[in-house]
Amino acid sequence: MKSFCFAILSACVVLPPTAVGQSAPAPAHRLEFDAVSIRPGRKFVVIGGDFLDPVSKMAPPRGGLFSWNVQLVNLIDFAYDLRSYQLRKEAFEGLPKPYNTMQDGWLAIEARAEGNPNRDDVRQMVRAMLEDRFHFAAHIEKRDGDVLALIVDKPGLLKSHTGGDTCTLPSSVTDNKRYPHAYPPYDGWAIRCGVFNRELSHSGERRLEMLDVTIDQIANALSAMEPATVVDLTGLQGHYDAVLDFAPPMPPRADAVDDAVGAPQLPTAIEKQLGLKLVKQRAQVDIFVIDHIQPPTEN
Repeated sequence: MKSFCFAILSACVVLPPTAVGQSAPAPAHRLEFDAVSIRPGRKFVVIGGDFLDPVSKMAPPRGGLFSWNVQLVNLIDFAYDLRSYQLRKEAFEGLPKPYNTMQDGWLAIEARAEGNPNRDDVRQMVRAMLEDRFHFAAHIEKRDGDVLALIVDKPGLLKSHTGGDTCTLPSSVTDNKRYPHAYPPYDGWAIRCGVFNRELSHSGERRLEMLDVTIDQIANALSAMEPATVVDLTGLQGHYDAVLDFAPPMPPRADAVDDAVGAPQLPTAIEKQLGLKLVKQRAQVDIFVIDHIQPPTEN
């Protein structure tokens, strides 16, 4: 099999340490799967994506058996703990064909590890798998760049989540009108916490339903809809519940009305509904550098 290597510089934004993610210190010895099979996967059939999401708290299955049908970028996001939207986007776009399109490059992976490894153990194992089977190497460099800083504008509008560490419905939620995505049968059996982006009308009005989320998760969701990456400078800790209704971006006109389609534009909605504000700033920028990659070695 012919191998190839390349270097890519992809502009990304540095988030505060909690946003980029803090993995446990590297173990004294290198953790690896005992056995790994990598084969072409089924397109658009995601298996194990929830576990591989860096912001997930899902524990590995007991017994150390893993079955994933994902794209290569899902493994990179997990192995390198890439939590921001921009970092994930640049990691995906920086990959070579066929791994940088949504249609191609799906991987069916079966892996086995002795005992019952925890999430950080599995993270190290996935990273070792990328290094061994794809000869993958990458690092992050820092530069100055433009960002949108998320700051507190009106304290008290953003409500703290009333549940515990696990995903739970707050006592204020008694039906599915505000958080319909969180209820069965959406995922068949369990409450779904996190950020859900919903289109409300043909005019393009949208809603972010945020249940049991951190400010970093809110900033990442906003980054997906803004021209610059949103970084959390609020200083807020803990978990929150919020619903954000906003209008789609509109071209500037002299007679434009902010809520012409029934909802305010995103910056205004953030201020009025969440009590937060976006401010343009210069900040440290991450450059995600893929030093080397090649097709996976044979099983």
